[in-house]
Amino acid sequence: MYRAAASAGLTYNSPLGEHRAADLTRRLAPAGADRRALDLGCGSGELLMRLCEAHGIGGDGVESDPTAGDRARQRAAERGLSGRVTFHSEDASGWSKPADLVVNVGSSHIWGDAGQALTALHALTAPGGKALFADGIYRTTPGDTVHEMFGDLPDLAALTRSAVDAGFRPLHIAESTLAEWDDFESDWLVGVEHIGTPPARAFADARRDGYLNGYRGVVGFAWLILTPA
Repeated sequence: MYRAAASAGLTYNSPLGEHRAADLTRRLAPAGADRRALDLGCGSGELLMRLCEAHGIGGDGVESDPTAGDRARQRAAERGLSGRVTFHSEDASGWSKPADLVVNVGSSHIWGDAGQALTALHALTAPGGKALFADGIYRTTPGDTVHEMFGDLPDLAALTRSAVDAGFRPLHIAESTLAEWDDFESDWLVGVEHIGTPPARAFADARRDGYLNGYRGVVGFAWLILTPA
């Protein structure tokens, strides 16, 4: 319940600032006309819609959470994109139709882990196309508590090697700044604070403490733009 309330008010459910969103959109410009984008685990669909708006293309968003899918369809209708961007409420791991621009942000768990996700994305990225893969990494060695929270994450170099092993060539490698993380964590907690109940505030306090005294600066978020080799 708290996680749904937290994510409902977010523009992006990841540490993604407006400057980076604009930069990624520019870098992901598809070559040629009649291209199509695909966002697997698209959430409320904001990044997919921005890509389609910026580059005049159509797209498909795949999201298993029906509430997020309904929110995405509503936003698409409000922006006049209903005929161009289609949102599918289903498990993204079953999607099999390739696209020229494939996006997967913070949803590697759909396939199991980052390596398996990159292999799946490679199969879905059309020759000459691009893929945006974004996922958690460790910036420094985690303590036991943080490792228990996040599990086995690669560092940026290891994640990039996994992309190459999956058959991609990296075009752009970056990671979210600490400021982007601070904004994301603060905005995420706003939705929980709005519930206003003692249990919700206790949940918010625990999350805030875990961030400030635990994974802030330890856990990072990588952004890789890739093309099939």
